Amino acid sequence: MALSLNSPTIRQQVAQLGRGLSASASLAQWLAAIERENGRLNAFLCVATEMSRQHASAIDQLAARFPEGLGTLAGIPISVKDLIDTSFLPTTYGHGRFREHVPDRTALCVARLQRAHALIIGKAHLHEFAFGVTNENPHFGPARNPRDPSRITGGSSGGSAASVVGGMAQASVGTDTGGSVRIPAALTGCVGFKPSYGLVPTDGVLPLAPTLDHVGTLANSVEDAAIVTAVMAGIDPDTWLSPPSPAGRLRVAVIPGLVSRFASPEVSAWFEGLTHVLQSRGTIELAGSIDLDADEIARHQANILGAEAYATHRAWLAEHRDAYGADVRERLEDGARVDTASYAESLRFRARFRDAIREVFARYDCILLPTTPIPATRIGEKAVWIHGEERAVRPLLTRFTNPWNLSGAPAISIPAGQVSGLPMGLQIVGKPGGDARLLRIARRIEADIASHLP
Repeated sequence: MALSLNSPTIRQQVAQLGRGLSASASLAQWLAAIERENGRLNAFLCVATEMSRQHASAIDQLAARFPEGLGTLAGIPISVKDLIDTSFLPTTYGHGRFREHVPDRTALCVARLQRAHALIIGKAHLHEFAFGVTNENPHFGPARNPRDPSRITGGSSGGSAASVVGGMAQASVGTDTGGSVRIPAALTGCVGFKPSYGLVPTDGVLPLAPTLDHVGTLANSVEDAAIVTAVMAGIDPDTWLSPPSPAGRLRVAVIPGLVSRFASPEVSAWFEGLTHVLQSRGTIELAGSIDLDADEIARHQANILGAEAYATHRAWLAEHRDAYGADVRERLEDGARVDTASYAESLRFRARFRDAIREVFARYDCILLPTTPIPATRIGEKAVWIHGEERAVRPLLTRFTNPWNLSGAPAISIPAGQVSGLPMGLQIVGKPGGDARLLRIARRIEADIASHLP
């Protein structure tokens, strides 16, 4: 299972290399965990056993001879969502026809991890072509939730979440177009960080909707997620982590209309109780609320996502329609029906929405809301009942996450207790471009939650 906040962080482990910690010996434990757990959880589609062993051996030699040359992520095992090109491992994009596909390039974000001496331990399972939020994949089977293998991981970065929470990788690289890093993080119980739009390059990442796609990180702690993301962004992690967390009460905005409409009663009660505790401990001040038109946001997000996804797949879909899973094929064909006028209208709405969100952060430090309206559903469960209304699981799971893809604002999900015995994530949203401040806020809230939750 996922490491606790008391477990060694990335920084602590790198600092111990050559001083009692061997990268090779540590890797052997991670590979043993993959051997033990992956058959049960289906987190990896490919494991880089021999390559990672060779790299770990080279890191041990460097630690012995020239420790000053060790990279920021030296010896840290990281899984990579199998949507992201790697020239040294197959990249399937979650699709059966690409089982043996090895790209001729490696994505820039992964190359930066390698230059920081991370161990790329394998390619993580995903929803087909990243176009879904359950990680139920007709070509490779479902990824399974380490907290309860009968339940979904969430998606589309479900294998990434399972690899971290299942103790098979210290961190994982995922992608997020409508919530695909934060949703699986919340449903399995780890941290999922989607940075501001464009901060991490998407070169070498198969696009889903290019103007909504983000590369993000899943990890055991906010600090670890920040370090991995900073490396991928080409930023010195110290610029994000060295300043202290903000002092005094954080001025927080909430979105009560969104939560009351879509969250289950149990999740609403959990969120109300959590914010009450954070207030009573002096961490936050509920300084106000904001209104979002959930239906309008969902419509414009869907127009942009659908039109851009169809444009990406149009030629291949025409030739290989029956090769797609039914759910992805249906969504792509829905995207084909988005006309030019509707797409243009949605782009104009997004521009206005981004401006409105920026104005919110002139008054508040962050926005708090649940990451998902419900905990993880059972694999194969298509709908749930909320407030006497049947709701489809797929669109429901993105209701609290997709506004922040549309706006490009950074957002992070941190573990924050349970509902019905299943993990819940607290989502913290920051100002577009304000990733460093958001991470410092998240670390403060993370520590406060850890001090009072079991």
